[in-house]
Amino acid sequence: MYLHIGDNVCVRTDRIIGIFDIENSTVEEATRKFLKSAETKNRITYASPKMPKSFILAEGAAGVDVYVSSITVLAIKERIAAGRRTEDYNLRRGK
Repeated sequence: MYLHIGDNVCVRTDRIIGIFDIENSTVEEATRKFLKSAETKNRITYASPKMPKSFILAEGAAGVDVYVSSITVLAIKERIAAGRRTEDYNLRRGK
């Protein structure tokens, strides 16, 4: 399943490692260093020009990719849950 995280950016849910609140997570120096390193390596994709609220770590072809989104962690989790419910429903109906 694909997860839409803003503008025209989608992430495969089976590749997601973690979803983090950007405001709370970037308090830690280790997180800031990780994000800075990812940016230096061009591993960050900004899903929206709006104020970032979350970032998603996902398995990429050459390592970990970071997706920065203006969508809250709660909204992203709800989208994933809704997608799973739809998939389950379709499986039960034989689609």
